[in-house]
Order: sequence, then C-alpha cells, then structure tokens
Amino acid sequence: MRIRIERRSVRRVWIKVHPNGHVVVVASPRYADKTLERLIERHREWIDRQRTRYRSMERIRLASDELLYRGRIYRFVLRPRLGSTVVRYPRRRIIAGGRNLLAPSFQRQWYMEESRRLVVKRARRLALRYGFHFERIEIRDYTSAWGYCSSDGIITFDWRIAMLPPRVMDYLIVHELLHTKIPTHGRRFWRHLETLYPSYRAAIEWLNSYGRWL
Repeated sequence: MRIRIERRSVRRVWIKVHPNGHVVVVASPRYADKTLERLIERHREWIDRQRTRYRSMERIRLASDELLYRGRIYRFVLRPRLGSTVVRYPRRRIIAGGRNLLAPSFQRQWYMEESRRLVVKRARRLALRYGFHFERIEIRDYTSAWGYCSSDGIITFDWRIAMLPPRVMDYLIVHELLHTKIPTHGRRFWRHLETLYPSYRAAIEWLNSYGRWL
C-alpha cells in the first residue's frame, strides 16, 4: 500500500484513500512522522474497507474523445479556427475549441478557468443569499479534499469541481461558506447546513459514488 504524507497548514489530520488504492495523509508540520504512523495504523481497517469499496464501485467512464462538464458527458471537437475560444453545445452534448482539450495540459488549464468562473460567480450569489462573507476564492490541485476554508476566509476548491453537477457544486460551496462561521464539523455545523441546503446528503452520496474517480 502506497502512503504519501503532505505537510500543510491545516487544523486537523486528513486521511484520504484514492480509487487507485494510494493513501494520502495531510497534516500540519507540527505532527511527528511517528505520530502519523500510529494514526495510520489505528485507521488501518477503515483504509482497507475504503480500498475494497473502490474496487467494486460504479464509476463514470469517458471515451477517448469525451469530457465531463457539470455532471454531463460531452464529445470534444477540435476546430482550429476558434483559437483559444471554447464553445459548448448543450443540446448536442458537444464542446468545441481551437485548442485540443483532450491534451492533459490544455484540459487542466480549461477546467481551472471554468472552475474559477463558475465558482466565483456562484459563491458570490450564495454568500449574498445566506449572509456569508469570504475573502477570496482560489482554484488549485487540491487532491486531499474538494474544498477548504482557511481561518482568514480564503476558500480553496479543487480544479475538478467544474466536472460536478450544479447541485453538487452548490453543496460544496455552501459547505465551505458555512465554515467561515463554523470551522468544525460538529452537530451545530450539520444542523445549520441542513437548513441552508436540505438535499446535502444526496450531494454527498454522489461524491461518494462518483467523485473519487474524477
């Protein structure tokens, strides 16, 4: 079993099991390696259960010319005359662009741009609706979680968030906005989240079923 330890300025230790079976442990530099080794050993059974679950889990499968965008599968068509422009045809399920978005470097850049555009617009709207304030939104390669809210109100999301259905994206945004007022995941947090987003359990179920494969 492959285990990678990432040192970050986080409040708590995170253990994430990836679909390929690799394990990532995210921890503050103040935790000694031996402390983390003991923590991993205490969670060994949970880690093994997650790895077993992934082996039997349903996943979204894309053909070599397909992209996942906002929960829907689109066929990509290369049209050089479009240059840097990307055009989406929802009814035909086609995304066309002048750059080859099937190439990993261009694809990641496009997803990051789309995630930033979609999330910033939606976060502002939801923050205004529910009375939250955040400092700014950042989009990164954030493999340890879908999102994170720092103590100074900077909310970070993984660049793959543009792949998610809108209702799942909304859940993640509301979840992190709520952390600007309630930092922990105690009962108060989940009760408040349910009043803001009653269908949050369905969003979590989607992420548990499909999100880990993205």
